[in-house]
Amino acid sequence: MVDYRAHRPTIMGTTHMVCAGHNLAAAAGYRILEQGGNAIDAGVAAGIAINVVLPENTNFGGVAPIMVYLAETDSIVTISGLGRWPRAASIDYFNQEHGGDLPLGILRAVVPSAPDAWLTALERYGTLSLEQVITPALELAEEGFPLSQVVQNEIVKQFTTGPVWEANDKIFKPGGRLPQVGDRIVQSALADTFRRLITVEQRARDCGRSAAIRAARDYFYKGELAREIAAFSESEGGLLRYEDLNDFSVGHEAPVSGQFKNYSIYTCGPWCQGPVVAQVLQ
Repeated sequence: MVDYRAHRPTIMGTTHMVCAGHNLAAAAGYRILEQGGNAIDAGVAAGIAINVVLPENTNFGGVAPIMVYLAETDSIVTISGLGRWPRAASIDYFNQEHGGDLPLGILRAVVPSAPDAWLTALERYGTLSLEQVITPALELAEEGFPLSQVVQNEIVKQFTTGPVWEANDKIFKPGGRLPQVGDRIVQSALADTFRRLITVEQRARDCGRSAAIRAARDYFYKGELAREIAAFSESEGGLLRYEDLNDFSVGHEAPVSGQFKNYSIYTCGPWCQGPVVAQVLQ
């Protein structure tokens, strides 16, 4: 039963809702629903916005495990938005070169899977264009957003304990000063990446919605962006190369399922921590 005695009323709605890890991401998803998008359009918009406003937890070059409920078929699918290790990474390599350790920094980088996961979900199950769903995140990256206490704490921790690249220094420590709560965080390079993807999609629109989204996806993994990522990795001593990006693609899988009392529990596959949840609830 809902306790209605709280001082502030329980939030209710009559049409749609969005739940996300940050209020600005929830607002991004709600905006897409208001524009006529479906739940997957809104989920992708909110997810990419999370990549902007919670940079200490996730980013557009990171991971994005996705689970989708398809009402039409009453079924659940997962998208394996987790990148694999570069070809050059191996147990032997880390044993020989680093004494069996996995050093902090770029040697931990796997193939960025979030872009492929977001765009795959959008193409297969959404209705809108990439430009429409990525615009809220673009605006947050380009215009900035006020820094919360939680994110500020993590930025300070990272800059005082871990390796920091010059590009990150310019974003999160401009002028040599760590940001304070409420400071506006602007991520111009990320905004530029979003704009480049939009431009590629626009140029391919005559080929149809799906083909245009795939063109943007291929630009990230096979085009100029892929070459830039690979070049940066190599220059910084990383193992990721163009070939790792070029032949990467996320997969579609049935979820792992378990039972808790009268509830069915669904998670992504063993490539993430999801099955542990199903196990501990048995």
